[in-house]
Amino acid sequence: MILSGRDIKDYLSRGLIKIEPLAPSQIQQNGVDLLLVQVVHPPQVYPERFMYKGEFYLGCTQEVLTLPNDIIGLVELRSTLARKGILIAPTIVDAGFSGNLTVEIFTAGFQDYSPIGQRFLHLIFAKMLSEGDPYRGKYQNQRGITCPID
Repeated sequence: MILSGRDIKDYLSRGLIKIEPLAPSQIQQNGVDLLLVQVVHPPQVYPERFMYKGEFYLGCTQEVLTLPNDIIGLVELRSTLARKGILIAPTIVDAGFSGNLTVEIFTAGFQDYSPIGQRFLHLIFAKMLSEGDPYRGKYQNQRGITCPID
């Protein structure tokens, strides 16, 4: 079951889903828009201001997200940005996850673009039929961009 904007507001008000910081305008009909606050161009780890055509980046959300053990998140790129030729890897936020989101970004169709501080991602929430085991992976409680860990 996909949570509606009304459901999301209810879960937030009861503290079942936590997103900080979060402006009311970020809550949409069926999800929440998230802002990108940092972008790096691996293997370099210093922040980039612009993204350039044909390059791969890692980006980090401003928001710290905490999910209960029966809600997952599906991360999508906002369609306006997809129409500019930006692509992200399919990303699922596991039930029980807490931290900033790190997303993988490929730029295919524009010249220069600065995503910093912009609504970049759309996070859709889905309720699982039963509570799962909480996420205990290597990215739990990450802050900022987390590069791959071998």
